[in-house]
Amino acid sequence: MQRPGNGTLVFILAGLLVLSIVFILLFAVPGLVYPTDDNPSISLLYASAGSMPQLLNTNQIDAFLIWEPVVSNAQLSGIGKRIAVPADLPPPGKWNNSAINVLVLRNRVISQEPDSSALLSALTTAAINRTSEDPALAENITATWVFGNNPILTPVGSLNPITVEEQSFANMAFTARAVPPESGIVQSVMATTTDTAYNPLSMMNVSVARRGEQFLNGSLVPHTGGSVPTINIGYIPSTDNYAPLYVMVKDSTYFCNRYNFCLVADNPQASRPTSCTLLVQGEPFAKVNLIPGQSGGGIMTTIGQNALDGAFVGSVPAELQIGLGNPSSIIQSINTGGSGLVVGNKAPCRDWPGFVRWAKTRSAAGKPLVIATVQSSIQEDMVREACTYENITVTLYGTNFETDFT
Repeated sequence: MQRPGNGTLVFILAGLLVLSIVFILLFAVPGLVYPTDDNPSISLLYASAGSMPQLLNTNQIDAFLIWEPVVSNAQLSGIGKRIAVPADLPPPGKWNNSAINVLVLRNRVISQEPDSSALLSALTTAAINRTSEDPALAENITATWVFGNNPILTPVGSLNPITVEEQSFANMAFTARAVPPESGIVQSVMATTTDTAYNPLSMMNVSVARRGEQFLNGSLVPHTGGSVPTINIGYIPSTDNYAPLYVMVKDSTYFCNRYNFCLVADNPQASRPTSCTLLVQGEPFAKVNLIPGQSGGGIMTTIGQNALDGAFVGSVPAELQIGLGNPSSIIQSINTGGSGLVVGNKAPCRDWPGFVRWAKTRSAAGKPLVIATVQSSIQEDMVREACTYENITVTLYGTNFETDFT
């Protein structure tokens, strides 16, 4: 038998090397995903909330999951259709009564300014009640705060901000008594980076809200006459989920008259005030600056850097940062709901089960759906947990690598 020449040996060795690499990729590299009928996947794209409708409208993504009023704006402008809200997403019942957004305060502020902290909690609760009692008032205030005084320009013309808010508010429930959810993202990160057991309830300081309730019912009165501290509060001004904050500031006369304490804008004519004064019995009690931010994670990081004293923020970013050592606490919830899964108008689905079927079909064809959301947000947690429940792998857009957070 003829012995193979050097060239043949090189070819054989090269072939064996290629086969070895393929074997390693298929069986030895954790997280590398090859979509099949038995292993469907979707691609997750991190994007800003404001860019998502445009990405969908230009067919760069297939869906997005984000907060209101982006969802309602996309629907009414004809860009896409909402097919699911948090209560529709699995695991069943997971998000029904979960706190989507919360009030967070830095621990130092809680200890050094207990009355100011409790008053902020009391006003948040009072504003939640006011928003629920008079949604038309809240819709008008929120429309001006979020959109300004001009019509909203869309690819199909202009929209009346009030029309958007009316639809948006139907997708939100404001409450001070919802419980922070157990987050798959937070659980995964804490399990690999800290020795602390994950428990959302342990991240709460309920004494602040209890003291605030005493201020509301008149059984306790804050003491005036001391120094006037400055408290910086972060929030995302592009979302309707913080409507109680907007109502608190723009309808301050109502709270002054009813409770004898209130948060008053230093410039009442501003559509989106930044400098406010916390008044008690008509006297300055604290200066409160409202600092706009782009994402909950960024706002919580700023609290950790001691540049903010608190925030109205998503519950998952709050839990994640507190779990990693951010010296702050969740005081109370603000709302449930307030998010939506939006797909293109021609998408072959009308609900979450239809979306799952579509995702599996596209994955089997080698064209996984691309869904956008904000990184480290509660909306990302919803995407991941819902897909895990449906045995759909989530990969980062542009890669084949699974990102396992649950």
